[in-house]
Amino acid sequence: MRRATTPTHTFIIPEVVVVSSLEKALLTYSQNGSTVLEKTLSDLAIDSENNSLNYQLTQNETNLFAPGKALIQLRVKTNTGAVLESQMIWFPVKPALNSEVI
Repeated sequence: MRRATTPTHTFIIPEVVVVSSLEKALLTYSQNGSTVLEKTLSDLAIDSENNSLNYQLTQNETNLFAPGKALIQLRVKTNTGAVLESQMIWFPVKPALNSEVI
C-alpha cells in the first residue's frame, strides 16, 4: 500500500460460510503495536458473487500509516454464531513524495 492512495483490500470468505449470512465483521489495521483503523460490516462492500468482503481505503486513511509495514486482520460472525478470523497479514506501507489529499 502506498500512502495517499485508495487501495481496495479484498477478503474471500471460506465457502462453508455464505457472505450474506454474516451478522458482524471487524476489520482491524495495526502498526507498531497500535490499532490505526477499524471498520465494521456496514463499512465493507459485500460481493455475493465472489463470496468476499471489500474495503477501499481513503487517502486520509492511508496517510494514517507511517512508511514501513503494518498488519491487517478480518474477524466475522455469522448469523449462526460462528466466528472466523483471517490470518494476520503483513503488508508494506510505502511513502509518497507528496502525501497531500487530492
